[in-house]
Amino acid sequence: IFLYDVLPFDDSLVKNILIKFFIIDIICTIFIFILSCIFNNSSLYDPYWSVAPVVMVIAFIKIVDNVNFFSVFLVSLISLWGLRLTVNFLIGFRNLRHQDWRYLMFKEKYPKIFPLLNLLGIHLMPTIIVFIALIPALNFIGDVTKPGFEPTLMTIVAYAVIFIAIIIETIADLQLYLFKRYPSNHGLVLSKGLWKNSRHPNYFGECLFWFGIFLIHFSFKDANPLLVVSPLVMFILFEFISIPMMDKRQLNNKASYKEYYDSTNAMLPIFPPKKKN
Repeated sequence: IFLYDVLPFDDSLVKNILIKFFIIDIICTIFIFILSCIFNNSSLYDPYWSVAPVVMVIAFIKIVDNVNFFSVFLVSLISLWGLRLTVNFLIGFRNLRHQDWRYLMFKEKYPKIFPLLNLLGIHLMPTIIVFIALIPALNFIGDVTKPGFEPTLMTIVAYAVIFIAIIIETIADLQLYLFKRYPSNHGLVLSKGLWKNSRHPNYFGECLFWFGIFLIHFSFKDANPLLVVSPLVMFILFEFISIPMMDKRQLNNKASYKEYYDSTNAMLPIFPPKKKN
């Protein structure tokens, strides 16, 4: 909020506001990076993933002065998504010394270049990806839902997809939380509920959420098809970075994970692959 008034940009166009928001997003990320260096804990960035987009859409709707049912409903859904993710983070939060195993692995594997990896890979890359994924929502709030906007069937479908995605993520996280509560499940694989056919149904819900954000933008006639890159970058992040890392760790730590790996999809919780002979 402070930086928005400080940066010398003309607010007459939504495009200029987006550039301003992006610069502020980067500055705030660097601030979090500095704190992570001070506390020697890169996991300080983790809640920024879910908190920053909520702050941005709430600030954005106020700045463009476009408060109506369609824009407020979208902001409410994004806020619900952010609240769920943040609560999920707090449930697993122990203390300031606790750090994500992936960051510890990077630090151990690449000690000499870890400061650079920490800044570019752990902090700036996710921030840029989330901002790109959020652009369709900001565009919808700023340019589309002006007085006289008429929703289409695609608009309703997009709202439904976003809500269903949040439900899927919530159920997947709750099932995993309840599974981990019992010490007897230590070393075992959760293979029930949404986890029966999908190794990462929570990631499926996350990708579906951002696809719904793109659909909401795509529901009007002047939509920019190039913005399909917004949910695509999020899918690439999970499909080619997060999921392979998680699977590799589980394959190394759990003997039964190989069979589970061969009989499930990476994300899609339906239509499991046929079991190999």
